[in-house]
Amino acid sequence: MRRVSSLLVVVSVAVLAALFAASCRVETFDESPCGEAKDAAHRLYSFHFGNDMTPSPENLEKRKRYLTDELFKQLSANTSRTDYFTASENFPRTFKIGQCTLNSPNDATVQVQIYWKDDYTTVQKDLLVDVVKRANDWLINSVTPDPKSK
Repeated sequence: MRRVSSLLVVVSVAVLAALFAASCRVETFDESPCGEAKDAAHRLYSFHFGNDMTPSPENLEKRKRYLTDELFKQLSANTSRTDYFTASENFPRTFKIGQCTLNSPNDATVQVQIYWKDDYTTVQKDLLVDVVKRANDWLINSVTPDPKSK
């Protein structure tokens, strides 16, 4: 009897741990073109914010898998100190994926909201990320500040 109780506790803990681990990963399960484009933007920005954002050839190389060849080549020739992916020299603290506009079945514009926060204020700036489908992958093709952003 005691062995059954111990086994039940172990199984319950394992199930709860698995459910908790699964809940930590955000999946949209949206297989529409906009859903896939938003996922591609989210993957790039999650990687970008989780690593060194300083513009450098080494850091750009680490982001290559998220970018079109054209954008990678363009950024490889860029010597600006401004971070292309946030359009800022002052790195923001966090980001959020916003709306998506489908331009064609293989091209979407995804709004990315970036935030700077200190003890007193939060500042938001919006970016428009052009995401295109190449072969079977959605890749970042350009990032521009949203002209309507504050």
